[in-house]
Amino acid sequence: MTVVTRAVVACLLVVLLAVPAGAQELTQEPGAPARIERSHDPRLALTAAFLNIGYVPLRLAITAVGAVLGGFTGFITFGDLAAAQAVWGLTDGPMVITPEMLLGTEPCCFNDPH
Repeated sequence: MTVVTRAVVACLLVVLLAVPAGAQELTQEPGAPARIERSHDPRLALTAAFLNIGYVPLRLAITAVGAVLGGFTGFITFGDLAAAQAVWGLTDGPMVITPEMLLGTEPCCFNDPH
């Protein structure tokens, strides 16, 4: 097996073994017995973490390129902030993928339209 194949198999094994372990919160109402509830579905949390392995470096690179291009646009247009912001605004959006985005309760778009 190649190094890449071993790495993929190891990541999948970690994800499959970690599914039963989930984040839990202790919630207690006055007069009621203590009970434990999960704050997120463990599979969604692990999927978000696994997706962020590739998403975050790509997102950082695109944000850096957008910053350079926005600054260059501002320089070329003699300090026109609207032009620079128009280019820089193309890189707005979330820097990480969250479980809420995978559930659909939060918007997940690379370019946040505000």
